[in-house]
Amino acid sequence: MKVLIVDDEPLILTGLMRVISEVAPAGTEVRQASHAHEALEMMESYLPDATITDLNMPEKNGFELMDAARERGLCDRFIILTGYDEFEYARMALRTGVIDYLLKPVDADEIAVLLQRIASELDEAFDSGYSQHVRRILAYVHSHYRTDISLDQLADQMGLHPNYISSLFKKEVGDTLINYLSSLRIREAQKLLQDQRDLSVNAVGRLVGYENRHYFAKVFKKHTGISPGAYRGTGDCGELEG
Repeated sequence: MKVLIVDDEPLILTGLMRVISEVAPAGTEVRQASHAHEALEMMESYLPDATITDLNMPEKNGFELMDAARERGLCDRFIILTGYDEFEYARMALRTGVIDYLLKPVDADEIAVLLQRIASELDEAFDSGYSQHVRRILAYVHSHYRTDISLDQLADQMGLHPNYISSLFKKEVGDTLINYLSSLRIREAQKLLQDQRDLSVNAVGRLVGYENRHYFAKVFKKHTGISPGAYRGTGDCGELEG
């Protein structure tokens, strides 16, 4: 796995390099950039599997870096680093396809878990016996499941016909793309419901791609047999209003 760290504060960048090099899965290569322009230039040849970037940087901020990198096809997986402990700010980032966010000062154990999760997803998507097309589709879905993914949009992204994607995915993965995406979202929702108890059920639904709280509850119950509130252990259906 290849990781790129981007931060304009030298002390923070040095500290992140040290921590991430220590806790990342074996075989991880870690590089650094001190601003967005340097990061984009480095990405051209490095092509990181994941980029950890500060949001507040001069000239080009973290959001602009992510947009430029995606437009050029240089990186799809981003973890944002921010000192702003505000849910709406983090939510805005998550809705743009960010994998997760880390609050400064960063916690080594939290980074370790996050990087291991990314490594596992990469193994699942790339080390399987799937064809190149399906590996690309899986990688995209795992990176963007929080956003509104349609078959037509995915076809445009992959440069393939929607019907071809649908039949190929079912043939090789053994499930429809919609069911696979729903299962992935619900697994992530289960993690958030258990680990982020300060978030309402409604907020959890939005973070995994469901703007409609009732539809989220319906899909969650279909996959798990119980409601999101019951899964959390509260049984409080009123949380759906949060």
